Amino acid sequence: MAHLRRWHDRTVQQRIGSMAVLLFLLLINIFVVPFMVAPDGISAQIVRDVLLSLILLSGAATAWEHRPQFVAIALIASLAIVAHWTRSFIAPEKTLGLLDGTTIFSLGILCAVLGTKVFGGGAVTFDRILGAIALYILIGVVWAEAYQLVSIHVPGAYAGIAHDGGPSDRSIWVYFSFVTLTTLGYGDITPVAQSARSLAIMEALIGQLYPAIVLARLISLQVTSGGSGTKQT
Repeated sequence: MAHLRRWHDRTVQQRIGSMAVLLFLLLINIFVVPFMVAPDGISAQIVRDVLLSLILLSGAATAWEHRPQFVAIALIASLAIVAHWTRSFIAPEKTLGLLDGTTIFSLGILCAVLGTKVFGGGAVTFDRILGAIALYILIGVVWAEAYQLVSIHVPGAYAGIAHDGGPSDRSIWVYFSFVTLTTLGYGDITPVAQSARSLAIMEALIGQLYPAIVLARLISLQVTSGGSGTKQT
């Protein structure tokens, strides 16, 4: 019995720890890297690749209890990591947009995995709350990558500061993504192309609905579990 209790406590700690590491890396990715590293330098490329690799690996670690999810995200994360770290050996014109697409796909799978943890059955636990925050931030990161991908393939897709800064400055897309997600809408960057507008509309809708849905789900889970908050899934 004592052995089972220790195993249960260790599992809970690992679950919380992996989710906390993922959230920390996402915050570094948003608030530090885009604004502290020159966008076109080799150092920026290395830092972004390292950080993306750590985010994907920590994301895979959050699903280690569920083997199918873990295997799927670990495989996709490995492919994305290999694609990013082999870019130096491939001609730049052949990788135009490919890395952004790979990043969006791998982070999108990570969003799906986090979504199952946040909205799945069980009690309201600390790792679920951390996962809800991480998922919200990850949505903004995915859309930032999508905006940058659109800017590469559709010249002049955005009017304002995004056009002046150039598509390679990732801090612009991070800024625009979270301004849209939180529906602040400062207006200094305006989507002009239809694809850019569609992405902005989708993100704004998610930004409006996500907090309400998460709050409703957490309340329903708390009520269903009897308000104890002790049941783990």
